[in-house]
Amino acid sequence: MGTHTLDERSREVLKSLIQDYIATGEPVGSESLARRLSRSLSPATIRNIMGDLEHKGYLSQPHTSAGRVPTDEGYRFYVDSLMGHRPLPSREAAAIRQGLRAREASPHQVMESASHLLSRLSRNVGFVLSPDIARTSFRRMDLVKLPYLRILVVMVSQTGLVTNKVIEVEENIPQDDLQACENYLNAQFAGVPLATIRARLLDLMREEKALYDSLLKNVVSVGERAFTNSDDGGNVYLDGTANMLDQPEFDDTARMRDLFKTFEAKGRLVKILNACISGEGVRILIGHENPEPDLRGLSLVTAAYPVHGEAGWALGVMGSMRMEYVRVVALVDQVAREVSEALTELGA
Repeated sequence: MGTHTLDERSREVLKSLIQDYIATGEPVGSESLARRLSRSLSPATIRNIMGDLEHKGYLSQPHTSAGRVPTDEGYRFYVDSLMGHRPLPSREAAAIRQGLRAREASPHQVMESASHLLSRLSRNVGFVLSPDIARTSFRRMDLVKLPYLRILVVMVSQTGLVTNKVIEVEENIPQDDLQACENYLNAQFAGVPLATIRARLLDLMREEKALYDSLLKNVVSVGERAFTNSDDGGNVYLDGTANMLDQPEFDDTARMRDLFKTFEAKGRLVKILNACISGEGVRILIGHENPEPDLRGLSLVTAAYPVHGEAGWALGVMGSMRMEYVRVVALVDQVAREVSEALTELGA
């Protein structure tokens, strides 16, 4: 399915039917299409074309007496070949830029604002993904001595992301020695990707002088634990889940309960969304194309974008397969470019 060549009349009927269904949420019949189409086609001719489109897998008929609705393959053909592209109105684009460039904004505030804008302007669910700090570049850290051989590590990435973690060490390190360790790590590794830092610490562990130099010994002990992989996959900022309740596709209570459980399990949701994102630029996943079964009744429009050369930054919109793709694609692309610029400036 989805590989058939369509003639001009079939393309026009499919495009009009999908646009009508996106607007109304109701199965579309031949009579209403005959009134809508620019060319003069009789309802009988349109019924024949719709039957052919159904046979090819682009439409389905929910009830024998009802009109047709698009299938996943129908939406895919529409997105790839029929819908075209239209930029956001300049006034709306300017409002997005202004909303993401508030004074004294932190990366956290930028991402929260972006998820809210995506949700509000699409009337679907907006999300923003930030990478696990282990995949970012290091700016600085603070080390605070805690009781019971524990140390609070406050780490700031190049883009300004802040994470806190508590590590345990094998022997007591006085606060003055901890300060010297902090100074060394900040001086030696500022601007270095965390994966590279871990490799350098392993090299340092192999050097004989690290066994006898108390500073290097502390650096290895603290650094090895502070820069270890967290395996949390990053963080997700989610907004607008209640928008789904306004759409007829989501009136199945059991389905909505399962979907909301997925949204609430943030760690799992991050992994699911990361699996839906590939490369840079805008990507559209429709229905069964989603790798996660819980999302196969949804469409996702996503965009990945680099910040200071770091991967793992992404955002998008998810919702009904009946979403306004032309508008949502333009919206996601615009917000992604503005967020990338805002975060880059914050980390400059």
